[in-house]
Amino acid sequence: MDREITPTGLHLFTPMTIGTVESRNRFIRSSTSESLADEDGFITPRYRRLHVDLARGGVGIIFTGHCYVHPSGKSIAGMTGMHDDAHIPQLRRLTDAVHAEGARIFAQLQHAGSQSRAPEVTPLAPSVVPNPQFGRTPKEATDAEIREIVAAFGEAAGRAKAAGFDGVHVHAGHGYLISEFLSPDSNRRTDEWGGSLENRQRFGLEVFRAMRREVGADFPIAWKLGLEDFVPGGLELMEGMATAEVFDREGVDALEGSAGLMSPAAESAPRYVAVGPRRAIEDKLLHRVFKRPVAEAYFRDWAVELRRRVGCRVILVGGLRTPETMESVIADGVADFVSLARPFIREPDLVRQIERGRRGLVDCVSCNICLMHEGVHGLKCWRVSNRDLAVHALHRLAGRVQ
Repeated sequence: MDREITPTGLHLFTPMTIGTVESRNRFIRSSTSESLADEDGFITPRYRRLHVDLARGGVGIIFTGHCYVHPSGKSIAGMTGMHDDAHIPQLRRLTDAVHAEGARIFAQLQHAGSQSRAPEVTPLAPSVVPNPQFGRTPKEATDAEIREIVAAFGEAAGRAKAAGFDGVHVHAGHGYLISEFLSPDSNRRTDEWGGSLENRQRFGLEVFRAMRREVGADFPIAWKLGLEDFVPGGLELMEGMATAEVFDREGVDALEGSAGLMSPAAESAPRYVAVGPRRAIEDKLLHRVFKRPVAEAYFRDWAVELRRRVGCRVILVGGLRTPETMESVIADGVADFVSLARPFIREPDLVRQIERGRRGLVDCVSCNICLMHEGVHGLKCWRVSNRDLAVHALHRLAGRVQ
């Protein structure tokens, strides 16, 4: 790949704040499911090493993979727990290690809703609507269960603060519970939790308020908001933007726009971003040699609209594959931070490389093999060696991964 050495001085390396917390640069490690906790949700040494490597590699703020706030919200095997005080000491050791490397770290809090694939969990959702991605039919949450989960989000935020995290990042997209309440497709309730857009926003707002009461005004809360559903009859973009304005007025410290509900045909992480013929050959993607590359920064227009509508920090995630594109996002005022997931799986030291002059395409080709192993094997890039690719192929043939 092109690694031309050029002078530093990029906008990417200027400090920026989210609430009361200052980041050394504009790079966020976007929340990426690690599948590196034990069966009770306690993190493993590999989990700690992964995050310390990201911090040492120059990332400004790390958003952890999703942590379940309630036993009913566990999404997959290997998911980190934030539902019990017993998790605080081991997470404190994690945050201390990340801080020692100069980075900040936010815990992503989530409830899987009907998207849970954990066999021991009975999926819970606003209404009895089969999940569009995985087909599981959930139980409709009672009013008491809804209020219990709202309280659980607040308590989990308090645990994150006690464990030394610099903030929390709430997953309110990708078909998980908060986005299910927001969507008219998955939320067909006729009580105060459903119906009008205002009522469908209620669950997320109550979650935010419960967390704010628990952690206080000075502890940053960032929000990953599903702005539009990719299912028929789902949330429309302008409803998502109106919801972003509501959360901005409520006092959220940062907004990261992404997808809401998704069907199997829709991807929140499109494949082969910026991969042209030469790159396809280099990475053994022969089926892509004669196909057009997927465009970079596929949520850029959404970030522009968010910037116009809200006063809080705006984070752009999605398909950022060259330092040149990342720099333009910051220099042009499109967003305050760039958030990367898959590139940091393959190159945890990518920020240091860019700081030293790295330009051109990152090594990640967005093949999404890493995502296929979610809940089965710990997070890693499977393209770094022929042996890993062969092992992946064997897992697929055996039906162990999607």
